Amino acid sequence: MTKLKFTQNDFNETEILAESIKKIDQIDSNYVNSVSDEIFSCQPFFLTVLLGHRIDVSMGELEEIMKIYFLVWEYFRLKPNIQTKKVTEFNFNKILKRNIKMLKYSEGESKEIDKLEIFAYDLQNLKSKSLMTSVFFRFNERPTLLNMDIQKKS
Repeated sequence: MTKLKFTQNDFNETEILAESIKKIDQIDSNYVNSVSDEIFSCQPFFLTVLLGHRIDVSMGELEEIMKIYFLVWEYFRLKPNIQTKKVTEFNFNKILKRNIKMLKYSEGESKEIDKLEIFAYDLQNLKSKSLMTSVFFRFNERPTLLNMDIQKKS
């Protein structure tokens, strides 16, 4: 079975993300407004996707989803490309289709061990395992997200 390999950078990012999680859990309306303006300025599609959730979820669920978006933003806002390379609806849909294709492919595997191999390979190539882990952690630890309908999570 393939084991995930972690680099020193993965561990360093974990510490940074732990601080970001603390920050996100203490946000106020000033933070929300200023960061929303920053996101709209740099990555308007990212903000559009967040705002698209508001019609499908409760206020509590939206708040938790918003915190995840802000966590992702806190991670990427210091990266140089965030200011210059805009995520578009086309890019988003391309990655979404790739992920759906990978999930459907894994459904065809009869053995759990084979499914784990597929996911391990895919996860090994992530640029930030720590960020993905942080997002999964929030979905598995926050009561509102734990109780959220599975259809809303996807």
